Parts: sequence; structure tokens; C-alpha cells
Amino acid sequence: MFKIDISYYLICFVAAFALYFKLHEKGNPPVRVVAHINPAWADSGWGRFFEAIIFALLGAILGTLLTSPNTPAQAVAAGLGWTGLLSSASSAGEEASNG
Repeated sequence: MFKIDISYYLICFVAAFALYFKLHEKGNPPVRVVAHINPAWADSGWGRFFEAIIFALLGAILGTLLTSPNTPAQAVAAGLGWTGLLSSASSAGEEASNG
């Protein structure tokens, strides 16, 4: 039913990981997961790195399962799309709770 080609999975992982750090460059991470698990660790460098790894692993799995990329370009789009979708959903949720 679901078939994951490891090379496309890795491309999707790298794309999600890269965009996560590009969006994090502006100050706030796209999604804060570690802060809910261990608030003291959330702002450390290792905490942010661990969060990016978890985020990219999950995004690569979902991206390759849901889109079934057949080319490297499709795998990159799946990884970037996952990160962009969650970052926009996260920022919209924060604006609604602050507004």
C-alpha cells in the first residue's frame, strides 16, 4: 500500500530540516514541541537541534507516505511543504490565542 523509497525519504528529510532552520533564523521556531516536554531544555542549542530532528523525521515520513514522490523534486517539495504547512498553522494558532 505505502512504499517508501529511502533516497526520496532522505531528500524529503533534508528539505524539511533545512527549511526548519531557515524559518527558525527569524527568532521563533516554526513549531515548539520540546517546550511541552521539557521547558528548561527548549531554549538550549541541543533542545532546538533535537526538535528539528524530530520534526524533520516526522515530516519526511508523512511527506513520503502521503505524496509518494517519484522524482527528487517531488521529494523536496514534500519536505518543504510539510515544514511550511505546520509553520503557518502554528503561527496562525499563536496569533489567534494572542489576539
